Amino acid sequence: MLEALLPRDEAVRLEALREYAILDTLPEQAYDDITYLASQMCDTPIAVVSLVDEDRQWFKSRRGLDVSETPRDIAFCAHAILNPGALFIVEDAAKDSRFLDNPLVTGNPQIRFYAGAPLVTSEGHALGALCVIDRQPRQLSTAQQDTLRALSRQVIAQLELRRTAARLQINADELEESHKALEWRNEQLHRSRDELMELVRLLEGQADVIERDLHRAEIIQRSLLPQEMPALADFNVRTLYRPGRTIGGDLYDVVDIADRYLALVVADASGHGVSAAMLSVLFKHHMHLQDQATGIPYRPGWALARINESLLANPPAPGVFVTAIYCLLDTQERRLVIGSAGHTPLLCLRADGTVEEIGHTGPALGLEEAAMFDERELVLEDGDRVLLYTDGLLDICETPPTVESIGATLHKLGADPEALEHLLREVTQGRMRQDCDDVTLVLLNASPGESGFNESVEALELTASPAAKQPEISYAETPQAMLLIVEGRVTWLYGQILFETAMAVINEKRDVVIDLSGCEHLDSTLLGTLHELTLQALEVGCSCVVQNVSPHLEANFEELSMTVVLEHMSAESIELPAQRTHLDLSATHLDRQQNRLLKAHEVLAELSDENREQFGSLVETLRSEAGTKEGSA
Repeated sequence: MLEALLPRDEAVRLEALREYAILDTLPEQAYDDITYLASQMCDTPIAVVSLVDEDRQWFKSRRGLDVSETPRDIAFCAHAILNPGALFIVEDAAKDSRFLDNPLVTGNPQIRFYAGAPLVTSEGHALGALCVIDRQPRQLSTAQQDTLRALSRQVIAQLELRRTAARLQINADELEESHKALEWRNEQLHRSRDELMELVRLLEGQADVIERDLHRAEIIQRSLLPQEMPALADFNVRTLYRPGRTIGGDLYDVVDIADRYLALVVADASGHGVSAAMLSVLFKHHMHLQDQATGIPYRPGWALARINESLLANPPAPGVFVTAIYCLLDTQERRLVIGSAGHTPLLCLRADGTVEEIGHTGPALGLEEAAMFDERELVLEDGDRVLLYTDGLLDICETPPTVESIGATLHKLGADPEALEHLLREVTQGRMRQDCDDVTLVLLNASPGESGFNESVEALELTASPAAKQPEISYAETPQAMLLIVEGRVTWLYGQILFETAMAVINEKRDVVIDLSGCEHLDSTLLGTLHELTLQALEVGCSCVVQNVSPHLEANFEELSMTVVLEHMSAESIELPAQRTHLDLSATHLDRQQNRLLKAHEVLAELSDENREQFGSLVETLRSEAGTKEGSA
């Protein structure tokens, strides 16, 4: 016995079936007449109108059959609905490998012959089948097949009549309270409009705050970078760090462990500015690479799981996350063990020029409890190279470089000590986007040579491309939900207004739909914002769904294992209204973050003497801006 496959549109098909409200209803003469005609015209003892539900087939009308339903996994009709455009005919079930051991064949009703005409709605959904059954093998003539198809269309006509009558009754009931409902709706619309106008006023005039935020972030970010390269014999490491104009959350480290192992870590915190920099600090604080008692290094999968637990136990803010890759190299066995938490793929360039790509082995950090992280292993031969990088490399220019182009460029550059600088110049062709993210590159070479950090690539001059067209965020009320339309390339600068606008609706326990049909790009801050909005909506008892998601954006959600957002992608889209209200995206509001930033910096300053020296002046500046005294935050 084989289980029937599911139709591709199964979820939508089931929803369509339930819209007819036909399941488990009493017998009706109209349907019984149809099964009678089907039985007579096809000369079979059994005829049924079968509707295929999630785990059963239920018979609205049955002739020559005693049971009212059977399990779906043994139902012939579950096979019939797989091809809505054709009859499904089994001339001898006892000789058909799909059904020869089916209990409906080996036991009652002893099915040998089956012919089913799918019940197909005007939208193309097969709800079930009108089928005729015999206890002996046989065939249907062309005229009988045409009759079965015609009668199946009559079943659909009866179902449509039933649904139309039900809708008319509902509309009649609704008309009795239409005046009161209309007044309530108008009041709700006025309240939403007033709240959104107030939000727009609050979001104006914050450019100077953003500038100070970026200055603080650069101070923090620079302090996290390694200062001393370990001494290596048979390997060498080159790095490149180029901060973006908006300062992201990139972090890397190169650590010698027990004079045998080399740990390579690259991480990217969601967001930009101080928020992303502080998240990088938390990551580094919780990043433990070796057992302090024995000096033995932790395996990458285990270390990432522990960091994930720590970030979830002490989240800096809802919806934030870190992607990270941790590679542990045994320099004696030349074995590289890799663990990746939602990070961009690692590239292994073999000495012969072939490129291997290794994707993430688990979700991004800070999103899922009890997340597990697999590991991959590589054995490095002489001349092999391994490149770790952040997604800023793919975002720095208008046309992202391919794996093949990166590999070919590195292979061409060979042992050039400035290979990473040349790589960045070549993949960008000397041009970068104005709002590009940080770029971090770590290149491990399986050959002797000089190692070195490059944390200042000011000599690498890249011409800024013309500014992209400013994105647009607009909203409109629909009967189903508040619709937010996001268009263009949307970066962290606009995350706050999107979040606040959606939350104003969610806090009223109203549904929100975010349309991304015109969205070209969302950076990590916006991806995290959608994650947080979805969780907030679930918490208050409404829904926040996204619709019209491009394959590229959906791949971003999948890469970061954002299952909550993936589960709330709408299969059916609300039509975009012509009349919309556009939000003012001239600035963002950061006042509410001041106290949180102050507390975060005070905690950071207490972690070590070095941090106290590094961040002391920054903490004092924040206290002064917040109008507080030491210890009050």
